[in-house]
Amino acid sequence: VELANDSDYGLAAGIHSADVNKCIDVANRVKAGTVWVNTYNDFHPMVPFGGFSASGIGREMGEEVLHEYTQVRAVRMKINPPN
Repeated sequence: VELANDSDYGLAAGIHSADVNKCIDVANRVKAGTVWVNTYNDFHPMVPFGGFSASGIGREMGEEVLHEYTQVRAVRMKINPPN
């Protein structure tokens, strides 16, 4: 994990092990936007994809991609009651 995190990049990581608890531990500690466990390059359009650090800003795919193309805005209007 230390070696993996000693990088300017963090797009994706792959973990292969029969020990599911070790996989969960490593996945929680590695700094990568996507962590594949016992698979690799396994994409689904509903799962966000994007990197950490110098591997990019934001996410593609999934609901999270909408945040890249939208901005929250508030509009307040006082409406005078009819006379």
